[in-house]
Amino acid sequence: MQKLIALLDRFNGISTRWAGYAATLLLATMLGIMVTHVFFRYVLNDSFGWTEELARYMMVWMAFLFFPAAHRQGLNASLEIATNWFKNSSPWRLLQLLLEICVLAVLIWCMKLGFERVERGATSVSLSLGISMSYIYLVLPLSFALTSLSSLERVLRLSYGLFAPNALLYTQDRPSADSNTEV
Repeated sequence: MQKLIALLDRFNGISTRWAGYAATLLLATMLGIMVTHVFFRYVLNDSFGWTEELARYMMVWMAFLFFPAAHRQGLNASLEIATNWFKNSSPWRLLQLLLEICVLAVLIWCMKLGFERVERGATSVSLSLGISMSYIYLVLPLSFALTSLSSLERVLRLSYGLFAPNALLYTQDRPSADSNTEV
């Protein structure tokens, strides 16, 4: 199980890093497009019809590309008071495992819905950009697939942690490069 966790950890680390780079590039490009749009609209009194729609789609892609990294780091909404009270106890680990299994099931269901949305989007075209909406919706199954892999990693870590309490349960608990502790 440790090898599978290590493999998922490596894959999720690389995929979330590259998704973060892509999302950052989208943010910078979106900023450039919006500054250009504002300049043309208010300074030159001539606006482009496609900039707002493109910026909106880029923002959606950016948000969904950051989603797997946020989930992987455990940046979900939670009650920290409850977390601090029960942290590292067996019932807490079991509850976290059950919750993460539920999250994984929902992510897989959302991935299925995302693929259905991509199929429906193939029949419609963006009005101002003239591209198939399936390209816009493609981020949904992609994001949910990457997040599902992060969730699977968390499920395996939590499962392993029930039997090996000293195991590393979270990616943010990783030892520094100086230590010799293995996953």
